Amino acid sequence: MQYLNRDDIAFLMSELDLPAELIKALEDTESSGKILDDYADELRDLCTDRFDEIGFDENYKLTPKGKKFESLIDKLFIG
Repeated sequence: MQYLNRDDIAFLMSELDLPAELIKALEDTESSGKILDDYADELRDLCTDRFDEIGFDENYKLTPKGKKFESLIDKLFIG
């Protein structure tokens, strides 16, 4: 089971186009901080896709949002 804090959840909700099921999962996660592995895996995939789109600037330097997505990708990894 993975853990997300309120800032992580707010970032994901604002930066990703989430299906209703994941929105509900994130809302449920706000109180406990725990997210089920299946949802974490789906979120990680969405974060990876978004990171590929906006993670770097025109000089291939990591953007602030890229850094946040990189951190979340690591945090959501299910080992």
